[in-house]
Amino acid sequence: MFKNLIFDWSGTLCDDLALTLEATNYVLAQYDRPALTREQFRAEFQLPYPDYYARKTPEAKLVDLEKFYRHAFDHAVTQVTIIPHAREFMEFCRKRGIRCFILTSMDPRAFDEQARFLGLKDYFEHIHSGVRNKEEYIYNLLRQHSLNPADTAFIGDMQHDINAAHSAGIIGIGVLTGYNNAAQLAVSTPDLTVPHLGSLQSLMERSGTRAATADSIHINGLEFTCRIGVPEEERAVPQKLMANITLTPPAAFADMAEDISSTIDYDALSRHLMALAQAEPTILLETLCRRLAVACVQDFGAASATVELHKFILPFTQSVSVRCTL
Repeated sequence: MFKNLIFDWSGTLCDDLALTLEATNYVLAQYDRPALTREQFRAEFQLPYPDYYARKTPEAKLVDLEKFYRHAFDHAVTQVTIIPHAREFMEFCRKRGIRCFILTSMDPRAFDEQARFLGLKDYFEHIHSGVRNKEEYIYNLLRQHSLNPADTAFIGDMQHDINAAHSAGIIGIGVLTGYNNAAQLAVSTPDLTVPHLGSLQSLMERSGTRAATADSIHINGLEFTCRIGVPEEERAVPQKLMANITLTPPAAFADMAEDISSTIDYDALSRHLMALAQAEPTILLETLCRRLAVACVQDFGAASATVELHKFILPFTQSVSVRCTL
């Protein structure tokens, strides 16, 4: 069990994506940049935010950007909401005596307003807000509060959060409730990815260790054909592949109560993965393997997934295989 948890704020505990998009578009408008759609913003936004704006508005001074952004925040009509399962998870941490901290790039005053509005501020021992670069700052947080890296994890929804965790030698846990989807988060190789904090709570309640779980679902020997191979002539003819898939469900078997929505529909998942593999030709087996693993987590809510693909191509061998875990 973790003794210390560091939380990102936006997208992890607080749903402020619509508000952030509204404020970002206001800032961009001051420099005659076109407004972004929600999909465009999620696809391109990155932290640290000064680097993002340096690409979008290289002529702007950071002090002016922050002034415009603060103005947009203060005058926005969009309300923030608490992310589902967040309050229950914080209560769980309080009952277990887990020390909790915030590490966020959000302006301190804006954070304070949101945290009080959502009733979450009192759950945290200390707030570290207004942090422009978490990868650089996280060492100060660990040192200031005498946190043992072996007992600590950072929970966040973006690549920058996971990178910060790994730079400090602590566990990085990705949640799929915010700004980055599973494919984007996977680039930073989280130690664990969960669909939401409720899943993480279930894992921690059952294991008492670093979110390990004994419950798993296995799809063994899933056979399908697709066009794959490095030479163009190899991709011209469909060939057989076989997949072995291990899934961590979002809830413990004991908690499912015969409700299929609490588990993973492995028939639907199998059909989805086969269709995904057959949708377009692929050069590398590794690429397809990762694509299928991402689909298990992102499209079907698995807390984690391991996909092992077998290709029957080399003479004198049973198969060649690759494996990807998310």
